Amino acid sequence: MASPIKPHVTSRKTGGRTIDSRDLLQEYVEKNLSRRSLLVGALAAATVATGCSDGNSGPVTVPPTDAGGGADVPTDSPAPVDVPPARTTHLVGVGQDDDHVRAAELALQETAGFDFVQAGQRVYLKVNTNSGDAFPYSTSPDMIRWVAAKVRERGGEVFVGDRSFFGDRNTRGNFQRNGIVDICEELGIDLHVFGDPMTDSAANSVDWMDLPAEVDGLGARSTYWTGTMRIPAMVAQADHIVAMPCVKTHFISTYTMSMKNMIGIINPRDRSQSNNLGNHSVSGDKLHRQVAFMNKAGPAVSLVVLDGWNSLVSGGPLPSNAPPRAPAGWVAQVAEPHMVIISRDRVAADLTGLALLKTLSPMYEMIQTTTARANRQMVRALAAGVGITEMSQFDLSGPSVPTIEMLRTLATA
Repeated sequence: MASPIKPHVTSRKTGGRTIDSRDLLQEYVEKNLSRRSLLVGALAAATVATGCSDGNSGPVTVPPTDAGGGADVPTDSPAPVDVPPARTTHLVGVGQDDDHVRAAELALQETAGFDFVQAGQRVYLKVNTNSGDAFPYSTSPDMIRWVAAKVRERGGEVFVGDRSFFGDRNTRGNFQRNGIVDICEELGIDLHVFGDPMTDSAANSVDWMDLPAEVDGLGARSTYWTGTMRIPAMVAQADHIVAMPCVKTHFISTYTMSMKNMIGIINPRDRSQSNNLGNHSVSGDKLHRQVAFMNKAGPAVSLVVLDGWNSLVSGGPLPSNAPPRAPAGWVAQVAEPHMVIISRDRVAADLTGLALLKTLSPMYEMIQTTTARANRQMVRALAAGVGITEMSQFDLSGPSVPTIEMLRTLATA
């Protein structure tokens, strides 16, 4: 039996620094560009897929040419060996099955896989631990086991880390309550808390790196953020990031999935500033601009595993958070669509998750007041170039999902 895993903690003397290092920043930029290239490749493949598709059937597969560039083949040459057709890679894959892991495997069959992982690389699993509430409020331990196995099959090293809502002072306890400690113990995965005053003084558990203060498409963060926007140095130095959000509604931001899940890596002191996330203000799209910035300036992800096998379809992020238009006697609602969404693109993944919520959430939920792409969080992300920037780039496949065409329509309408 593996020894108990404790969240990584360093003392005030040995950790909790903000590292101002040109070498660290350069390493971050280079690894971010490498991860970003995976998205560029996925978008290119999706363009080919959508360009060759008739809209109903799968994309046309063009057989490879011979190595001789069209030379005549001798009549006495051996018969060609049957070769399976090349698998078409779609931008977004959706799987549906009563078995959780099987749903994920079906989604993975339709999109880019884990081939980006090389032996010896460190892969950070960005789980969702806003609270200690179990899946679908927090990342499912079953999905952590599945993703960790995929990474380790290719020789990669996995670590997990997060920080709950900055006002929640016990991320370590949340990890214990939602089952993430148990799965990390079982699998021997290093588990880190990114600034937890119940363990040490606030924001003092890890070393930090400030993100660039300005990015294309969003300008200077100082117009809607005060001071630093720091992320853990270990996240900045990770070779790859697999985002593992849940499909959830949110009583302030209307929904929370892969993009908003990245708030969990931002230093809690930075988050708690009143001009930052201290009041979670959506006035003037402030919160949505902040989320877009931390996704554009922050680390690019190599893969999104958006888990909607069970989905929070009303309320959130906590069971007690009622939507503004909730009727009397409201209670949080969880549905069981048994779907998993996988993509290299955070925007495309969230569009698909929004489409799923629109088929499940009551009409008083705020996500029902606009189309998916007109959602203000989505508008800011599309304009900033976090992922796809227009609906013509959206590419979705899910042969196991009977409602796939409805999801496609709702995602792009």
